[in-house]
Amino acid sequence: MSIITAYIRLVRLHNVVGATLGDVMGYLVSSKWAHVSLVTLTISALVVGLVAAGGYVINDVFDVEIDRINKPDRPIPAGKVSLRSAKILSACLFALGILLSIWINLYALVVSFLTALMLYAYASHLKKTGVWGNFVVSLTTSLSIFFGAIAAERGYELVAIPTLYSFTLTMCREIVKGVEDYEGDSLNNVKTLAVSIGVERAWGVIRKLLIVLMILAPLPIALGYNISYVTLIAIFYVYVIRTYLTESSIRGGAKGREYLKVAAVVAILAFLFGSYPGLSLQHVINEFP
Repeated sequence: MSIITAYIRLVRLHNVVGATLGDVMGYLVSSKWAHVSLVTLTISALVVGLVAAGGYVINDVFDVEIDRINKPDRPIPAGKVSLRSAKILSACLFALGILLSIWINLYALVVSFLTALMLYAYASHLKKTGVWGNFVVSLTTSLSIFFGAIAAERGYELVAIPTLYSFTLTMCREIVKGVEDYEGDSLNNVKTLAVSIGVERAWGVIRKLLIVLMILAPLPIALGYNISYVTLIAIFYVYVIRTYLTESSIRGGAKGREYLKVAAVVAILAFLFGSYPGLSLQHVINEFP
């Protein structure tokens, strides 16, 4: 059981589930919950999950020395998974995800291959470039939503807002993670935003991005999203505001990361259930006595 737990932690199963949920949301939003192929949706989610898992594993492979300082309990530095096993696992996950994408369409194959390539490039050297590394992670994360539209082969414009949301929120989370890992990153010459401009100024950038998210949040209501979107986005606001009010310190980075992780899941659920046709907010207002 300890070995299984170690591999579950290595692939960051909870994050993989979040990525697949983003793909499902993208598929259903782009197709307007109609003409859904369960086979295509399942394969699409598997592709996203496998490629994401491969990215998390290869990231731990290249981060082993940093993790000895920042996160010594991670499976590889803790000695629970060998470096060789992790490399093989990552290659297999990437390959399987890319091969499965062939079943969907050519665009899915191209995107899955490029995503795997970007995740490898991020882990091997882009991570140390700071903002560019953050950009790649934000892009690949938001692509999991857009991949759903590619699988559905329709409604690309409908997933534009959720994709933008995901990109901005992930950028916030990446900068916050850089704040949390400031000490280890400084020793290993990782040029995160926090290392480059300082922890407090990095928090200033984070708060500006959070304001952008809060301004954009009501927009889908005008596009006809239903009452569940309003309810869930209110919860989203709670966690975004809690992040905004977090102390501008390394310790605050750990809290902010957890808050934003919850906010990301809530945002996906808001777009997923909020896009379901029928019970629009305007309908509720009209029916209210």
